[in-house]
Amino acid sequence: MIVETTEYNAKLISVSLTWCFVEMPQRIFRGIGEYMSAIAYIFSFAFLLKTLIYPWKNQAYAYPSKGFDLQRIMEVFASNMVSRVVGFFIRFFTIIAGLVLEIFVVALGAAFFVVWVFAPIVFIVLLILSL
Repeated sequence: MIVETTEYNAKLISVSLTWCFVEMPQRIFRGIGEYMSAIAYIFSFAFLLKTLIYPWKNQAYAYPSKGFDLQRIMEVFASNMVSRVVGFFIRFFTIIAGLVLEIFVVALGAAFFVVWVFAPIVFIVLLILSL
């Protein structure tokens, strides 16, 4: 049995507006935060910044322990520098890609929030204008 009273209708409108303009925006912001947290965890920005100039995959050559062979020392130095430069560029561009993804999530979340908040208002205005 459906009870159609003004009190019931007022309660229904109140609950609907609370859900639409309070609960769902909170869920949207929480969802954006969870996505940002997941991206930060996947890209591990703190670790990438700490190891920014480490050799790529820790591949470093050992310097000769006996004798003084300048050519061998320079080869090892050059190889280690190349490994560090490769590691720097890969980590740097990984950080940039993660930050771009974070910005994309924030922009997409903000756009979704704006659409969510203004869609009912636009609907009501269009409904009123059509009458």
